[in-house]
Amino acid sequence: MRSTLRHLLVVGLALTAPLGVAACGGDDAEPTAGGTPESSTPAESPSGGQATANLTSFPDYLDPALSYTQEGWQSLWTVYTPLLTYRHTEGAEGAELIPGLAEAMPEVSEDGKTYTLKLREGLKYSDGTEVKASDFEHTIKRVLNLESGGSSFYFPIVGAENYVEAGRTKGDIEGIKPDDETGEIVIELAEPDGSFPYVLAMDFAGLVPGDTEFENLTKNPPPGVGPFKFENVKQNRSYDLVKNETFPEIEGIPAAKLDTISVEIKKNQRRQVQDVIQNNVDYILDPPPADQLRQVKTEYQDRYEEYVTNSTYYYFLNHRQKPFDDERVRQAVNYAIDKRALARLFGGLLEPGCNFLPPGMQGYEKIDPCPYGDPTAAPQIDKARQLIADAGVEGDKVTVYGNDEDPSRPTTEYLADVLNQIGLDAEPRIVEGSVYFQTVGNQRTKAQAGFANWFQDFPHPRNFLFLVDPATIQSTNNQNFGNVEDPEIKQALEEANRLPIEEAADQYAAIDRRIVEEGHVVPYGHRKLANFVSERVDFENCTVTHPVYQLDLTQLCVTE
Repeated sequence: MRSTLRHLLVVGLALTAPLGVAACGGDDAEPTAGGTPESSTPAESPSGGQATANLTSFPDYLDPALSYTQEGWQSLWTVYTPLLTYRHTEGAEGAELIPGLAEAMPEVSEDGKTYTLKLREGLKYSDGTEVKASDFEHTIKRVLNLESGGSSFYFPIVGAENYVEAGRTKGDIEGIKPDDETGEIVIELAEPDGSFPYVLAMDFAGLVPGDTEFENLTKNPPPGVGPFKFENVKQNRSYDLVKNETFPEIEGIPAAKLDTISVEIKKNQRRQVQDVIQNNVDYILDPPPADQLRQVKTEYQDRYEEYVTNSTYYYFLNHRQKPFDDERVRQAVNYAIDKRALARLFGGLLEPGCNFLPPGMQGYEKIDPCPYGDPTAAPQIDKARQLIADAGVEGDKVTVYGNDEDPSRPTTEYLADVLNQIGLDAEPRIVEGSVYFQTVGNQRTKAQAGFANWFQDFPHPRNFLFLVDPATIQSTNNQNFGNVEDPEIKQALEEANRLPIEEAADQYAAIDRRIVEEGHVVPYGHRKLANFVSERVDFENCTVTHPVYQLDLTQLCVTE
């Protein structure tokens, strides 16, 4: 995902992160939660009351069919429950799928193309409307009809693309067969897809009533089935998450602890931090800016923690453009990168790494030793220079692309400097953030090298490895920026992507290792984010950092 929080991340993570994340600093705190293997469940803690939260920017949408940013998803997850979802806990356990509105995990046919689920009995939306099996088809039709950024996730369903092409809201999706009498839902895929259960758990698939309009409903969000419901939405200014008293007991999905969370938009991040310090605000989504981070980590460490996200920051090297069509040159860049220096450019909010897959991802196996040296050690500049000389490309001109936001600009300038150090003639080219990925994703640009990153849409390796899948290369909107065309990777992905993750994890780990060893890209780390809360929040028992949704708002509580 490259978006606002994901851009936030870029900018301040919000995700504004997908593009980049705002630089924040320091490296004293130990990362926890998100990508760590431990899991924890909060102890008994206070319930009731009201808390306040600040975001730097309003979510892109408060409509589950449309939202595609972390700011949006963090709230939507608590309001709209899909058929499948994630347990509300930390670590690896939080990344495991559990039944949501379905009474059990799906039955999958032997050929991997048919999923059968059954709706839990007695479910009601927050407005009291009964939940029906046919609501699932309507929910997916809204995603497709509204041309949501999530549409492509559901194209593997038989008839989904035909529904879009027909352009009629009332048409049926051939591959979805709901039965309102029995609550059964049958989904037919055109081809087996081992990641499809995770697609069913995305916020796009959070059920809404069958009469929900085919339009952006951010100003008046539809009812859902979740611990909270939306109220008092003032677009671009504020909204409330109010406890949904009709929410049933569902294993793994606790009721909200707070009665209300009032979310307000405050552009000034420094003011946000000061308000938390003074206990005027209880929670902020973005990490503290670099010039405030040391104070926060030193003076307020009892209510501040960092964690590693399922994300990857890397440089792409275009295999179709000289000099990076030569494997030796790509390997030289990997040897020359100082991942410690890059972490400093992120203000310390980057965990240096060797793998392309992030540590919290199924299929991740730490590559140790790293073929280019310890990620926390000095780079091997002399070895890189020798490889450049052996390739006969000394003095070759290289343009390094990046966008005008942090951390993209400084990391782009850094790469250009490194390329000059090892014998190339490089210069940075900075592109406006709003059009950056479209620019480098257009083959006409012929971008030789540049900044890239990715934050998970869901915790499955396919959601990262498509970035180097030869099958995804296209002339425009290409996300395989380096035009990686490794036939071994292509075949391995074709095989692994058809299998359940339990059977494919080792294959994904092998693909990850090949990406690194062949120097197809230059991965250098995984983004850290942070939780910072007021003294009112029970930090020990009420800050659960979920590996997909960051701080779990349903578990937030206050002591007074």
